[in-house]
Amino acid sequence: MKKLFTIALALALLLALSVPAFAEDAKYQNTQAFLKDLEGYDNVQSELVGVIDFAGENYEQVKITYKSSSSEYISKFSILFNEDEKDVVLYMNPLIQFDESKLDQVLGAVNSINAQTTGLKLYVDTSDNTVSAELFLLVTKDSAVELAEMGLGFMVGFTDKIYEQLSEYAA
Repeated sequence: MKKLFTIALALALLLALSVPAFAEDAKYQNTQAFLKDLEGYDNVQSELVGVIDFAGENYEQVKITYKSSSSEYISKFSILFNEDEKDVVLYMNPLIQFDESKLDQVLGAVNSINAQTTGLKLYVDTSDNTVSAELFLLVTKDSAVELAEMGLGFMVGFTDKIYEQLSEYAA
């Protein structure tokens, strides 16, 4: 009886250790290629969330955490790969959370930043007093991974700089 219990316990432990092997793989080819390209980068961590509805379309979401060796700031955002392989969305929410009493100042700062930039846009959400950032990329099937990687670098650099500008409003 003890031997059977020991074998069952060992089998249960082995199965518990191998759970990641049973995790759902990326469904879209571009997501798979992107995740494969990220392997080996020590400063980028990725987590496949799965297929979600975003703006009425199916996107496969990957959560990204980036930690630079030259900064204490940690960037956390999502990359969404469209099912039709025609666009990729990078989204950071929140970039900052702010005190409600500073809404006018935050709106002014965000409007000024948006007027000076193209591509990446900032949004103020008054329901939770946050500022988020979004980069929408038009891609082809063959360019999606490369442009997503370039967008990742752009997003990190841009949001780091914008965080510095908006940090005085952060709660």
